Amino acid sequence: MAATTKVPLGAATTNRKWFLDVEGATADSWLGVFGITEFKDTLEASMQDDSDFDGEGWLSEVNTANRWKIEGKCIRKTLQDTPTAYDPGQEKIRLAAGNTGVENVLKIRWYEMEPGGPRVEAYEGYAAVSWSPDGGNTEAVSSASFVLSGRGKRNPITHPADEGAGV
Repeated sequence: MAATTKVPLGAATTNRKWFLDVEGATADSWLGVFGITEFKDTLEASMQDDSDFDGEGWLSEVNTANRWKIEGKCIRKTLQDTPTAYDPGQEKIRLAAGNTGVENVLKIRWYEMEPGGPRVEAYEGYAAVSWSPDGGNTEAVSSASFVLSGRGKRNPITHPADEGAGV
């Protein structure tokens, strides 16, 4: 068997490539969530021991379920044309976080939008919401942390840029 040919990689992408949308007032209308300063997309496997006596002393594991969540932070900026209103996407998350049951769940989508970079990853799903203002000293800008905990499968979708969504 021949060795794999090594191919040099190009430029790294940045984490600021991620866009997050929450479903708007009607199905399949979307509100962008702006002011994001941190974004972490986590996919966790539930690994279970499936070792048996035939493993000759070696342990074995199998993934029996997956869990996903989005953890992020955003700066609480007002709208440029309406200085008494916050970003509508942020507000949708904040308001849902104060609810329980189905009123705490949002439909979301997230996708990469690195300028001049790949636009490969794109997902959507339903998530339970938590929101927490970060606080700070008198020199700190107002920010909040959020967690969007997946409810069921995260579904790969056609990238919004490929749909002519105008993002």
